Amino acid sequence: MLTFRTIKYFLVLQDYFNIVFLSHSTKKRNLGYRHRMKTRERIITQVIEAFNDKGYHSLSLADLAQWCNMSRGNLAYHYKYKEDILDDIAVKMQKDIQRFSKKRKSFPAFHNLNLDIRTCVFLQGKYPFVFEDMSILKHDSIKEVMTKWSRNVIKQNMNAFAYGIEIKNIKDEPIEGLYYQLSVNAWLITYNWLAQKNVREIGNKEEAAVMVWSTILPHFTEKGLSEFKAYYGSDFLKNYGIPIKQYSSIKHLF
Repeated sequence: MLTFRTIKYFLVLQDYFNIVFLSHSTKKRNLGYRHRMKTRERIITQVIEAFNDKGYHSLSLADLAQWCNMSRGNLAYHYKYKEDILDDIAVKMQKDIQRFSKKRKSFPAFHNLNLDIRTCVFLQGKYPFVFEDMSILKHDSIKEVMTKWSRNVIKQNMNAFAYGIEIKNIKDEPIEGLYYQLSVNAWLITYNWLAQKNVREIGNKEEAAVMVWSTILPHFTEKGLSEFKAYYGSDFLKNYGIPIKQYSSIKHLF
């Protein structure tokens, strides 16, 4: 006949084995999860390379599997449709944006505008296939990332103008709504910079940052311009393109 002490012993022993079993099972699940995530990260990296090289619509899942050196079935285990891959690429883009955002100033400084320009240029260099294909920009997850980011950038630009006026670095708005337009223009110039480079074939002869600042600098006060030169250096103002007087004498060459 089992005594109370014996029963208690078996119950404790059962609990111990349950804990060991669960711990082992959890560890196996965690290892499996990490392995799947590592595989998915490798797939995403290689697929981005494929899309940039061949274009999104020209590649099937079978093509992508070959590009990733895996079977079609193995790829389908991780991504059943190409749209699923775009969803994870959108997550990756969002992480890139957040990584840059950590460098933002805590106050509405124009330093943040330069940071946004660098962020956009970085994304265009890493994911050109996204910016070159309107159908991809309309994909729900990609569109959500870009829409949220664009709204935030334009809002931050407006905050920078308001703060600039407050500290006497920016002139009062000469026409109501102008600084909103300049805030949007800064985004548009940068966002469409890849298309500019391709269509106008400008290579590295022009820079997005210079193009954006050329629309803002006329609205600086003397104090603001002095601080701008101190921060960015006077040489930054020497790369604005052909002076209009010089252009007038050589326009027949264009």
